[in-house]
Amino acid sequence: MTTRRLPVYFLLDCSESMIGPAVDSVQSGVERMISELRQDPQALETASVSLITFGQGAKQIMPLTELLAVQIPQLRVGPGTAMGAGLRLLSDCINRDVRKTTREQKGDYRPLVFLLTDGQPTDDWESAVDDLWSKTESRIANIYAVGCGDDVDYGLLGRVSDIVFRLDEMTSEKMNQLFVWLTASIRSASASLGTTGAGSGIDLSKLPDDVTRVEPGSYTRPTGPPRQVFVDARCSGNRKPYVMRYKLDPIGGQYYMPSASHPLEENHSSGGSELQGLDSSLLDGCPACCYCENSGACACGCGTVMCIAEPAPASIVCPGCGATLRTSSESGGGFQVKQSAG
Repeated sequence: MTTRRLPVYFLLDCSESMIGPAVDSVQSGVERMISELRQDPQALETASVSLITFGQGAKQIMPLTELLAVQIPQLRVGPGTAMGAGLRLLSDCINRDVRKTTREQKGDYRPLVFLLTDGQPTDDWESAVDDLWSKTESRIANIYAVGCGDDVDYGLLGRVSDIVFRLDEMTSEKMNQLFVWLTASIRSASASLGTTGAGSGIDLSKLPDDVTRVEPGSYTRPTGPPRQVFVDARCSGNRKPYVMRYKLDPIGGQYYMPSASHPLEENHSSGGSELQGLDSSLLDGCPACCYCENSGACACGCGTVMCIAEPAPASIVCPGCGATLRTSSESGGGFQVKQSAG
């Protein structure tokens, strides 16, 4: 007789805005969660886990796998927040992977889905939500949506799930507390299988201190300019790519202040072709290069933004096209730089 599984899907935002401590915390949180669930006999017997990420697109980076066989892949960030693509892929995976009840045997328990995001979708999410709920007569899964920070449209998440949570900040400590709760929730759901009519629901009474439940209609969609912008650049020394993160000045709200720079993989695509150019005069300086710590930046006519030492040298070779550029200490006003999709 085939054991009835409790499928657990994690739908993880791996957009560029998650780069750095946030995605590192998610990575370590998932790894620690799997390690702890393996110590629970009931979870070990029933739970199977899958990871789906979305950024520029969506990908199931780990198929539905029993706990003992799980090997967590490295999370990779990408530009854009293709939540719609993630929801469509989730629906396809559930309909393909989850065993249905037949005359011969009972199917798997209703899946648990945990959606984690820090921003707003950049693709068609509305039709994806409609498709998600139209493929079956009953609820396809118990979905719990967790939004992190002020850039999340919580009303949108309310379309995906009627159980929405808010985590104010994505610090390592708070993300750790979140995954401790998620681990306990999966353990509790595993232990309750077969003993309650609901089956695979989770206990909502023991939320972490920094996690609050969002009631329908209690939040409005964020308005105004984006709170963060991202500019892809290259180190003028080793020519490696990195991304510069800027945050909107919370006082004046007119300029973006440098926040941090993060290394990128060589094959990283900016996804910025669909975004309007950003006037450099809106950027109040730049974060130091994460490779060489150069504290300045300039742009080539080919579109490449590169780090530059201060005071600037007389000339510099563009790490993008190889052209030799003459530099000047005189300000020439603002210029357009290509944004990354964040």
